[in-house]
Amino acid sequence: MADWSHTEINRFFLEHGLEEAIEAGSRADRAIAMARYLIRNPDALNEDGGNLSDAVMTDLIGHAALRCYVGYPAVFDLENFEFRFASIRRGLERDGFTIDDGTLRPMLPRAIDLPATDSEVHVLLDQFAFTVSRGHLDQGIAAHARGEWAGANAQFRVFIESLFDAIAARLANGVVTPTGGQSRIWLANRIPSFFLINLNEWTGNGLGFIEGFIRRLHPEGAHPGLSDEEDSTFRLHLVLLVGRLLLRRVGQVQ
Repeated sequence: MADWSHTEINRFFLEHGLEEAIEAGSRADRAIAMARYLIRNPDALNEDGGNLSDAVMTDLIGHAALRCYVGYPAVFDLENFEFRFASIRRGLERDGFTIDDGTLRPMLPRAIDLPATDSEVHVLLDQFAFTVSRGHLDQGIAAHARGEWAGANAQFRVFIESLFDAIAARLANGVVTPTGGQSRIWLANRIPSFFLINLNEWTGNGLGFIEGFIRRLHPEGAHPGLSDEEDSTFRLHLVLLVGRLLLRRVGQVQ
């Protein structure tokens, strides 16, 4: 938006009912002010009763996509969009969205709200004081934002490992627990088991869900290996969803 003309920005603010909320200033200042306003008012509604932030972001993505149509008749050039708006694309994918033929579309069912999942995971990590795990997750998300796939994967893996260690230590009530792979075995064998055995979360022979999940994060042993954006984004989504499942359970297990 900072590259738009003042007339374009005025029209955009008018369309979304923001003309009274944003003070005058440079184009960059007005764009930043709009971002701050949306961050401070995440539940604000537009005139149609929809979420204002969602409407604004969808419109902004549409403006960006329009710049990436080429030829006659014009067709959407995804590679051009990915090159010109790399940070936007990575941010969308972290939140579970993609650009399909110039249109913003969810990558996952709407029941899986990844932004909300991310927020809940952070809230629960803070609630249980799992600061080491949160640090690894934040470093992984930051590396993903920079396009450092191998570095992101490594942090996602360590986040999950440290999360199991932290959960075991919390449930042991002061008793020293093992770390690494042994902490998962401890959680599986405690009475009652932390994992849902009846749902095949843990089998002890490597065929359970948790065991398979760990192997998916370790396809090349202890090393993260090479990766691409799609694989790294999948790992991010996976650790957020599984992390939320485990963290929710911590408060329910005695």
